[in-house]
Amino acid sequence: MARIQALTSRVDLASRKAVLRFRSRLRRPEGWTLAVDLYSHLRESHPETHLGYWVFTLPPGDVHHTIRLDFTTIGPESVWRETSSGGREPAADSWSNPAYRFDPVVGIQLVLRDPRGSVRENRFVTATVADADVLRSYYGRVHASHGYTPSEPFLFELHAAMLRRLDAIFRTRIPQGSRVLDAGCGRSLFTEIREHWPFMIVAADVDHDLLRERQAGFPDVHWAVAPASPLAFVDRSFDAVFAGELIEHLADPREALAEFRRVLRPGGLLVLTTPNRRRLANVVDGSERPYSPDHLSELSYDEVGALLREEGFDTIESTGLHLELLLNWFSAQPKLDRLQRKWNRRWAVPLMRLLLRAGALAPRYALDLIFVARSRFVAAPAAAEGTISRLPS
Repeated sequence: MARIQALTSRVDLASRKAVLRFRSRLRRPEGWTLAVDLYSHLRESHPETHLGYWVFTLPPGDVHHTIRLDFTTIGPESVWRETSSGGREPAADSWSNPAYRFDPVVGIQLVLRDPRGSVRENRFVTATVADADVLRSYYGRVHASHGYTPSEPFLFELHAAMLRRLDAIFRTRIPQGSRVLDAGCGRSLFTEIREHWPFMIVAADVDHDLLRERQAGFPDVHWAVAPASPLAFVDRSFDAVFAGELIEHLADPREALAEFRRVLRPGGLLVLTTPNRRRLANVVDGSERPYSPDHLSELSYDEVGALLREEGFDTIESTGLHLELLLNWFSAQPKLDRLQRKWNRRWAVPLMRLLLRAGALAPRYALDLIFVARSRFVAAPAAAEGTISRLPS
């Protein structure tokens, strides 16, 4: 039986304030401690990306705890335990970084240590910071250079498998002569699959410099500087929309789907890919650990399907990529896929390719999801206001 259990899976730190709750079950807690430890998610480098840690002693028995967070000022008093009377119990020990710069996702780890200081359990809570300034700062620091050049093989194999699957979907599902929107395109996966397509592609993103660079190499594509939500296009102006690894970056996926439906003609095609919030590792771990530090709104397989239905789409195809079967199943530490960690080496590529295909057998637990849907006839809402800037030829 777990000694600690996170009762809060996700908190919103946009205001820099939040509440999280956990449960402790210790018969003899003398010398045991619980640290609330916060790092930028997947960028754990002390002290630069370390917000701080706050250590609390634990009482005996089955106890529910309320932890208050207030990072409007970062210091020893930023985290405290709320007493039964509503008072503040400060941390017994702490370290904090007043110069910390928030990322879109901050990982809160609840770290249980025994009297010898050994980590016995570690529970993860996701903290999101849906703030435009935070997002701009993050992308400026982390995505200063463009290109898909992973140094280890797993991401390369995942990307290649995704391109193969999308190639088949684009070729069989999008008729010749169609008008296609690549929303939030980045480099545009259409251009990474092949140079020429039998339909017109409008590739839209907010990164002007990147689009100018891509335009030089792919002049047949209509590159447009425009946001992904709201979309800066008139109603029913496209036969197909591709939203590749996009909605998880947005604060409101529902709003994005409504926009995709708005710009599609009735019966138009939506091809959507997104990481699975309830991939196998998260289900086993009982956490909602985002796959990337800038994923604000990951959804599960069932949530994507439900949201599509609610926003006027009929799913005609759904599948998944990669099944995380090679987890550290028996560890008390967070459940992690060995193929993406210590086995992320060339010798494991055959295993990677096998389990990438296995994702289609159990898409509900796959790492990445692909949905193909058609828009139903729904009275179109008024066009949202947005700005678009065509790059000069």
